[in-house]
Amino acid sequence: MSNIKNYLKYIISLLLAAALLWYVFKDFDLNTMVNKLKEVDYRWVALAIGIFLMSHLLRAYRWNILLYPLGYKHLTTFRTLLAVMVGYFANLIIPRMGEVSRCGILKKTDDIPITTSLGTVVAERLVDLFCLFTAMVMLFVLEFSRLNEFILSFLGEKLDVLQQNVGTIYILIGVAAVALLLFFVLRKAIQKSLTQNKLFIKLRNLGREVLKGLTSISRIENKSGFWVSTFTIWLCYYMMSYVVFFALPETSILGWRAGLAVLVMGSLGMAAPVQGGFGTFHALVSGVLLLYGVAEQEGVLFATLIHSMQTISFIIFGGISFFIASVLSTKKREKYPQPQKFDV
Repeated sequence: MSNIKNYLKYIISLLLAAALLWYVFKDFDLNTMVNKLKEVDYRWVALAIGIFLMSHLLRAYRWNILLYPLGYKHLTTFRTLLAVMVGYFANLIIPRMGEVSRCGILKKTDDIPITTSLGTVVAERLVDLFCLFTAMVMLFVLEFSRLNEFILSFLGEKLDVLQQNVGTIYILIGVAAVALLLFFVLRKAIQKSLTQNKLFIKLRNLGREVLKGLTSISRIENKSGFWVSTFTIWLCYYMMSYVVFFALPETSILGWRAGLAVLVMGSLGMAAPVQGGFGTFHALVSGVLLLYGVAEQEGVLFATLIHSMQTISFIIFGGISFFIASVLSTKKREKYPQPQKFDV
């Protein structure tokens, strides 16, 4: 049954990506696209690829900093880079599979428990979520006049939907209140039942292992290295988008604020639950560029350049990393010292 659900999620995600891509490219003329691609200055795209790879090298270095206080002091940035690139490669196949895949690779190459490394990945994601939120706040503050009309229109549509479904909302609130009340009344019986359940005990132990990795951020020894690398990772993300502006005549006149808008919308597009951000990235990036006077077709072309650059890089470097990691995992590895235990 669980396999059927996974297949359904995959199919729905794939269909959503296909539908969004069709919507974005439905008015495009193939000959026009080919002619536009001939005008691209690919030297800027090559520079963006270099910045892109640097960001992932820094991500691997930052992951090492999180794993170090958990007792895994033997790791090198090269090893974690392999896992990171394989993770991004896996995301092209199944959304959100990358986090588990990179932890699986590290388990094979360096015997690090998946539950522990997964906790550090969650900690990473929380930090990156904070960085994205900070970038969004900066964008709205700096470009409020430009985005004001768009925001008000969006909120107005949502408020209309809420007003039309106010009765349903009240019912849902009532059901939630009753469920919460029942939980508090029966909590002792529920707790007693759970503590005797083998599955719950396994899940609790699993949660403790993940929590151990999650709390690694509070134990990091190289705090300056962690925060400097985090800032530099997001600076690389910004510069990667910004330098591609100069690859197209239509976007070469855009300023640094437009680069911030692309960073925010592109990050939201890549975070969507579809394979590799296909469709969502193109729609959000080209949509926000309309606010800066870039025509829809040129905006879609710009988004396609960046997304294609990332996707091809993930396939090439992710595939190479997977091959190297497979070779390393089949070799006889040295017996690393067991990491010290932490009480959570």
